[in-house]
Amino acid sequence: MATKKYFFSYGSFSIKDGSEIRSWEDKWLGNATLREQYPALYNIVRHKGDTIATVMESFPPNVTFRRDLIGPRLQSWYILLQRLSMVQLSYGSDVFRWNLHENGKFSVESMYRALIQSDVPVDNNKKIWKMKIPLKNKIFAWYLRRGVILTKDNLIKRNWHGSPRCVFCHHDETI
Repeated sequence: MATKKYFFSYGSFSIKDGSEIRSWEDKWLGNATLREQYPALYNIVRHKGDTIATVMESFPPNVTFRRDLIGPRLQSWYILLQRLSMVQLSYGSDVFRWNLHENGKFSVESMYRALIQSDVPVDNNKKIWKMKIPLKNKIFAWYLRRGVILTKDNLIKRNWHGSPRCVFCHHDETI
């Protein structure tokens, strides 16, 4: 899902037993996923969705590849093995921490702000329509992208006569 990529990019995992964190797809070892750090290995790994607990249940790690590792892939594998040897699993459930909030908990407001203030512009509307989310959310995102949400600042542009203040925060209401 396209939305999952955006969601997980604003958070990080705290490893405990490794049963909830996907070893290749989630950000847990460094500032990027193993998929992004080692693309050549990711392309030939057999079980891309394995959790850290599954991978780390034995030594060497429980990872199999569709091809032999030679040359740069073998070097990448040795580097990854060194990094994995420093990981220690413990008892308890893995925890996802939302990095956009001080308390580490997800809020729609923080996700919304991150998406609209993102440095990465949305290329076109095709990405919105391909997302696997309900249609009403796609339509809302499309309206938001076009800037036609009927917030009070847009209503005033259309000769609406009312207070521009938000009823909740008492600031001027904008998209």
